Amino acid sequence: MPVNVWSADYWVAIRNTHVWQPGAYAVVASQDGTRVTVTPSATGKIVAAGAGIAADGTGVVMLDEGDVLQVLSRDGGGEPAMPDVSDLTGTHVTADKPIQVIAAHYCTYIPFDVEACDHLEESMLPYESLAREYLVTTPFVKPLNQEPFIKPRMVRVIATEAGTTISYEPPQDGAPTTLANPGDYFELAATDKDFLITASAKVVVSEYMQGQQAGGMTGDPAMTIAVPLKQYRTDYLFHAPVNYESSFVNVTAPVSASIVLDGMPLPAPTPIGDTGYGVIRAQLSNAGDGTHALTGDQKFGIQVYGYGQYTSYWYPGGADLKFIPNIPE
Repeated sequence: MPVNVWSADYWVAIRNTHVWQPGAYAVVASQDGTRVTVTPSATGKIVAAGAGIAADGTGVVMLDEGDVLQVLSRDGGGEPAMPDVSDLTGTHVTADKPIQVIAAHYCTYIPFDVEACDHLEESMLPYESLAREYLVTTPFVKPLNQEPFIKPRMVRVIATEAGTTISYEPPQDGAPTTLANPGDYFELAATDKDFLITASAKVVVSEYMQGQQAGGMTGDPAMTIAVPLKQYRTDYLFHAPVNYESSFVNVTAPVSASIVLDGMPLPAPTPIGDTGYGVIRAQLSNAGDGTHALTGDQKFGIQVYGYGQYTSYWYPGGADLKFIPNIPE
């Protein structure tokens, strides 16, 4: 994130420790004498102690400009029959001066028992940029010499307030609808549905690609942060590396929107329930240097992703990063 949009308030989204391979978050200070306070979630209380952070995940650390605090999860038990109980997701990081928070994982399976493992990393949205509504769409996957098809992914929703309620459009059978405490989260495993998440208070939403052995014959775990509808833009300039087998962009836009990719009109969005929005999945050319431009006559969101053998990437292609009040509409 650009330094001018750094905040003093973040909530971490990552994943469980995986056979001693840790999840992590890094805190970067923008000014000397920055006081950073970390408050672990219910699952984030098993960490490697040091640098002012206790083994229970609590701590207050002083950082100067450019200093980095990195906190690693430890093994908490539970594997191999279930995911490790240690997970930094939901940890609350605050400071008295602007900071940046980046979540990461050394190497993890998704699902926890399906090969192969891969690293994760993603910049966290500041609390001020979070919102109550997110559209999430499942990615295409394209095996070599085959047509692309939809591959299920995982979705996590993380609360920032107690008693947060969640609804979906279209409805998602069996999906959780409540989060009791700040930092609590739930996971929708292996869903191939596109839907709108609406919460009673600000939430963090993250999505995760499954490992190659879960199907698709390419790719591996990757992570993206979902962008709130209120952070959508009318233009994007983004990069898709040309040394991957294939790359795609998912566009979420009003169904009446006209979207242009690299000077060529895209087809109309496929409606997502009764949201008034739809999704366009477009494969990106590997010709040129990987730079692409998207423009629209209405605000829309994008997610960019790509695949290689046992590797992948996934990231939000841009956001306004403006302040959003935490009030129901």
